[in-house]
Amino acid sequence: MTGRLERPAAPVLVNITHHSIELEWEHIAKQDKNRAEHRRLFDENGLATSGSLIYLHQRDKKSSATWESVYTGSALVYKAENLKPNTQYEYRLQCKSGATGERSEWSPVLLASTAPEPMSGDTVFKAIAFPGKDQLEKLLTILGPGHQLLEQPDKDGNFPLMHACAKHDIGKVDLLVKAGANVNNAISSGKTALMVAASAGFSKACALLLENGANLYAVDQNGTTILHRAIDSKNIDTITVIVNQLNTEKDSSIKPIEMNKEVGQHGWTPLYRAVIHDCNKEIIELLLNNGASTECEDKSTNTTALQMAVIRGNLLTTQLLINHGANPRAVNKNGKTLQQLAASTTKQDLMDYVDSLPGAPKM
Repeated sequence: MTGRLERPAAPVLVNITHHSIELEWEHIAKQDKNRAEHRRLFDENGLATSGSLIYLHQRDKKSSATWESVYTGSALVYKAENLKPNTQYEYRLQCKSGATGERSEWSPVLLASTAPEPMSGDTVFKAIAFPGKDQLEKLLTILGPGHQLLEQPDKDGNFPLMHACAKHDIGKVDLLVKAGANVNNAISSGKTALMVAASAGFSKACALLLENGANLYAVDQNGTTILHRAIDSKNIDTITVIVNQLNTEKDSSIKPIEMNKEVGQHGWTPLYRAVIHDCNKEIIELLLNNGASTECEDKSTNTTALQMAVIRGNLLTTQLLINHGANPRAVNKNGKTLQQLAASTTKQDLMDYVDSLPGAPKM
């Protein structure tokens, strides 16, 4: 061995994508022709001499201090794949003569960056799923206001704003609304972002969406209202937001309709739904104080809300319904009195209360 091979120049960037970087080093072959024949890497036909090699190393500029060998051989091109998008990588070359065993110094470093990942609806959903709001905020800045990707649904038909509501992330809901996301976009079932927020018991999102024009009176394909969905959440703050919004309605005929709207084959009103879900005293009271009728019933069984409260053994709801005028004398479809229904629960406090009601049928 007489010394080191001449230092090669840095690899040359040929092409990039968001997941690959393509390099070439034709200059090594040109440089090789100036060497003495016994030191060359390639013969006169351009074929590598026995044992002659070119080494290519790579490292992630930001996250790795260690060089990784990604190619060893005699080719003059290489495509690094499966890289991270929008990431800087460093590359260097070294040559070895098979005849003399000489090696060159490492070449100067080439810094190359993969391209940003192509924007798609999935890009938005990933930013929403990512912890914190910085990533989404940066993406929305790049996209600009009212970008079409804000209205591109996922494979299940859900829009980005719905994802943010489902995650209970008010910061991301706010960012999307300010970026121009349509608060009233509905999927094929009729579901809207406000419905998602109401079902999730996300009161802050409900308030924000309503402030920005969300339709309180939208219904899904089953006729389910926003208030019904809020009842399903059993969240008093969410239900309060919806009821308070109804209280702002200038047309005084609308609120009573919404408070007593019957939904589905059973015709459950919001109050009946709340009784079925064993909602707490505050929710039942809120509905009753805002015009919910105590005479609502399941249309398929003719079971009243009061009878259902007794069947479910809920003393507090039973008392509230009675105090707001529910009829304790009504019998159910099978002719059973309220007292008989109470007896089937084996709850003594409920049985005693029902038995004490003035005019209640006796067994």
